[in-house]
Amino acid sequence: MKCITCGEEYSDEFDFCPFCGAYPKKFCPKCFKEINDGGKICSDCGRELLPFEGFKKYQDLKEKGLEYLDKDNFKKSTECFERILKDWPQVEEINFLLAENYAFLDEIDKSLRQYERLAEINPRYMGVYSRIAKIYIEKEEIEKAREYLKKEHDAYPFENEHYIYSMHICFLEDDFEKANRILDRLFAIGPNEDDLLIFKINNDLNLKLVEYDPELVDLNERVKEYLEKNFNYSF
Repeated sequence: MKCITCGEEYSDEFDFCPFCGAYPKKFCPKCFKEINDGGKICSDCGRELLPFEGFKKYQDLKEKGLEYLDKDNFKKSTECFERILKDWPQVEEINFLLAENYAFLDEIDKSLRQYERLAEINPRYMGVYSRIAKIYIEKEEIEKAREYLKKEHDAYPFENEHYIYSMHICFLEDDFEKANRILDRLFAIGPNEDDLLIFKINNDLNLKLVEYDPELVDLNERVKEYLEKNFNYSF
């Protein structure tokens, strides 16, 4: 092998370069960080380290996948992420991105299975239960959605999405009193700007589909005022 420090070639019988003493580069397949301390396992997660060449392959595929994603080429992006998971099925970020891509491609069942796979790998991955709940809301399986929203709330009580999807359930059940109480909680923790804006846009679309729903109008007005006051929006 070739030493990354001095450039000399040496036999792989050596654990380090006999010319300069440098250890070969390796990478952790879970943390995905470069390591050249001579160890065989990652000091952070305990996983066995792999040769650096594999990391380069991972990085190249990930960069291509993200580039395609930026261009809304979800099919090509999906192909890249699927190739990564074929070799490294435990990578949490790629499992999440692949689940998102399946949703963009309207392959909802695949998206659901991928989110569930991610939840198996890391039950505390922020937002994964909210995304599963969202799919069950779309499938009109409300009790299952509630089950996953509770899991998200128990793990991350200050995460935005599960409050927003809980309000969607309230809309389906015409329980606007509860929806407003949930919105109070969301305002109290300081909601994510993008989540709140998407929530308002979805409500605007819903209002175009009904003759007139004063309770939804009033709730949407509260969201609008919050965005104007806290994020300087002008509607």
